[in-house]
Amino acid sequence: MTDTLPEFPMPRSHPLDPPPQYRALGAERPVFRVRTPRGDTAWVVTRHEDARAVLTHRGFSSDPRTPGFPTYVTGDVPPPAGFFMQADPPDHGRLRRTVTREFLINQMEALRPTMRRILDGLIDDMTADGHRSADLVRQLALPMAAMTICEILGVPFEDHKLFVSLTDTVLDRTSPPEEAVRAAGELMAYFDRLVTAKEEKPSEDLFGRMVARAADGGLDHGELVGMAALLLLAGYDTMAQMIGIGTVTLFEHPGQLAELRADPALLPGAVEELLRYLSINHAGLPRAATEDVEVGGRLIRAGDGVLVMLNAANRDESVFENADTFDIHRENTTRHLAFGHGFHKCVGATLARVELTEVFGGLFARLPGLRPVKPVGELPFRHDMVLYGVRELPVTW
Repeated sequence: MTDTLPEFPMPRSHPLDPPPQYRALGAERPVFRVRTPRGDTAWVVTRHEDARAVLTHRGFSSDPRTPGFPTYVTGDVPPPAGFFMQADPPDHGRLRRTVTREFLINQMEALRPTMRRILDGLIDDMTADGHRSADLVRQLALPMAAMTICEILGVPFEDHKLFVSLTDTVLDRTSPPEEAVRAAGELMAYFDRLVTAKEEKPSEDLFGRMVARAADGGLDHGELVGMAALLLLAGYDTMAQMIGIGTVTLFEHPGQLAELRADPALLPGAVEELLRYLSINHAGLPRAATEDVEVGGRLIRAGDGVLVMLNAANRDESVFENADTFDIHRENTTRHLAFGHGFHKCVGATLARVELTEVFGGLFARLPGLRPVKPVGELPFRHDMVLYGVRELPVTW
């Protein structure tokens, strides 16, 4: 019977913490079932150990076309060809290998001067003509993320308002199905034009190199379009939200923020703790079982949907002592699952780490008196989006 199942998503009691019901329900039944607003029923996985098990088991599919897949997260938009985040082996590996070489550590580290230049320019704009206030989301987080990924991939920055608007429509769980489908169609048409331009005129950027290697990887035009969409959207929205809500979190912990200002060597550890503590994917990683699998003592049948809650797994007290406490000195922070786990682990994890250290280090160095205008309880958060974050962040200095 589905009428007795708890409803998903569950409300937060504090905007920086996952819903407390995850822990309460998980204490009774480590893997439990919920009903979504679309009428789906799905198993919810909240423990760190169980999340890792699901994300590495070949009996769970990432393809939204698999029977039982939770449509609450994916909506009505089918995955485009090349969208390897929603592909299963062997296609997943074939597609992913085309871009993994572009995100090696030394290449990402070499981007630091570019990121500093972009950040300094945005701060210069914020502080021009003696201004002492700004919306940090609109004037720094969003353009910083967009300009960085556009420059890396070879996308005209002037197009960012178009893909930002369309992306928000697709990722908003409250969007009417016809609106989400329309926005997805327009978005893919944009990337089709972009890839076509690269095919006609080769360029020395990531998309250009990807197009040049397409034949070696057996990629067709449609797969290139889907991969282009995935890389841009994943590199933009995730970073914008982490910059915004990460700044809120640092404001909420002024003692640790003062330590970071005094000792930039603490930044890498602080970024890892922000990734663990926040885990902005709050809709869950959706999967569908293709065979009977036991997880956390529960038998999940073939055809059942699963939601892996990374934000709950990263607050698992059996792995992270005092898990609800933000601590930039935490020793085992790198065990977090903010980038997922297993063969679907985020290909841009190193890029994210480099960009976040540059942003938080540079922002508070340039504006040492930066402080929020409103308390955290008065800020508007993205409760209805796949990726959690703050919609605006008024600051002064």
